[in-house]
Amino acid sequence: MRRKHALLMTVFFVLYLLTFLPNFGIMNDLKFVGFLPQSLAWVLMLNALNTVIIFIVYFKFFKPFAQNVEKISEEEGSERVLAR
Repeated sequence: MRRKHALLMTVFFVLYLLTFLPNFGIMNDLKFVGFLPQSLAWVLMLNALNTVIIFIVYFKFFKPFAQNVEKISEEEGSERVLAR
């Protein structure tokens, strides 16, 4: 599970770093992909992939973690009420 999480996060950060390539003159030619300049098409495609990855990471890892923390805090709250 940790390897899968680490792999997803690594892929996200690598793709995120690749969105900065046009700022360094790489993938910044005045070629058109469809009706978009190459650099804009590149960044939009990578941002779409990053958005999908973020949703996967959120629903697989962070949402269950938040639900477990909420359940634990509710149990502790009920124990404190019973202890009084």
